[in-house]
Amino acid sequence: MRRLTRYLLWAFVFTVPWDNFPLPFVGSVSRVFGLAVIACVVLTTAMQGRFRKPDAVLTFSIAFGLWGALSLLWTLSYGSTFVLAITYLQLVASVWVIRECVRTREEVQPLLAAICLGLFVPLLSLFNNFRIGTTINPYESRFSGNGANANQIGLYLVLGLPIAWHLIMNRRGVIRVAALIYFVAAPVGLLLTATRGAFVAGLVAMTIVPLTLPRQSLRSYLLTGVMLAACALAVATVVPRANLERILGTASEVTEGGRMSGRTAIWNAGLQAFPDRPLLGAGLGAYGAAVGPYSPNRGMSAHNLALGLLVENGIVGLGLFAAVLGACAWTILHSPPPHRALWGVILLTWVAGGLSGSPESVKFTWVLFGLVAAQSGLTRTARKALAREQASRRDSDAWRAATI
Repeated sequence: MRRLTRYLLWAFVFTVPWDNFPLPFVGSVSRVFGLAVIACVVLTTAMQGRFRKPDAVLTFSIAFGLWGALSLLWTLSYGSTFVLAITYLQLVASVWVIRECVRTREEVQPLLAAICLGLFVPLLSLFNNFRIGTTINPYESRFSGNGANANQIGLYLVLGLPIAWHLIMNRRGVIRVAALIYFVAAPVGLLLTATRGAFVAGLVAMTIVPLTLPRQSLRSYLLTGVMLAACALAVATVVPRANLERILGTASEVTEGGRMSGRTAIWNAGLQAFPDRPLLGAGLGAYGAAVGPYSPNRGMSAHNLALGLLVENGIVGLGLFAAVLGACAWTILHSPPPHRALWGVILLTWVAGGLSGSPESVKFTWVLFGLVAAQSGLTRTARKALAREQASRRDSDAWRAATI
């Protein structure tokens, strides 16, 4: 049963990056595998009669999910809140499942490989749309994958960069080759989306290279140089000039009071709506309804992590989600150096992406939270094992001293 659970978990994580590819009746492949792995873990836990003690990440995740469900009592959009409350139930369950299944650091590596391999699906869909000339609208040269938002794909691609780099440095064989290809191709895909927020997050993601490269060999330096050169060549020959100009105009768009593709109007409407319900918020998924009196577009999303949480979940909800991030940061800080750098960069990349996006309600986010939660359990297990080993050594030394 445990082996089946690991296979299902790998398949679930593999399908999460292309969760937006819909299927008839079931909605998405990741939902099928997600429900299957949850059922297996529940059954296994019931049979064994024990489960791992929740850590701070899981505890605050549960609290945030319950707070969102409780907002059904006061929401401005009951239908949207109900759907999102069910979604958060599944998202929090995925954090528990990953923490329950991952018991050793060796079990983390296949899941990182699953994420990297899964990201090839939206990336290849994006490249195919570029090949056939299918843009996101007739007025721009921006591209996306089938059924996916360009901003979301851009963030997914940059979140995969630290993971791919980690696999390049620590794995061999097919997985390393796939990670090498991804590390070169993902920046090209990012620039084809021309997503400015994801580009800024990508700059954060690339800090994984200088943070981990100094401890590597000369061969690693040469490999890095070749990859960067190949990536630069691909960008120069593939990415349309208009996309590069859009990305290069990010700084002026921010400093010179640009509209940020309409985001400033969305943010101003949110700031006006927040004082109406500052403590409890308007309810999960009710951002559009909350800003209705201040904006003609009621179907909008916040396009900003903090503002969206404030308007929808109030100060209480923002505090609970901040506690989730704080617990993740604390866990990462107390992880061994290689994992500390990897997860630290991933978390900072995610936060940077949230400055102009709303990644708090997507499966990818909560899979990452689950892997961080698993790290906390592994850290404690390693410490306990070390303490037992040290105690055993002291007892052995004492016995030898007593027998001499």
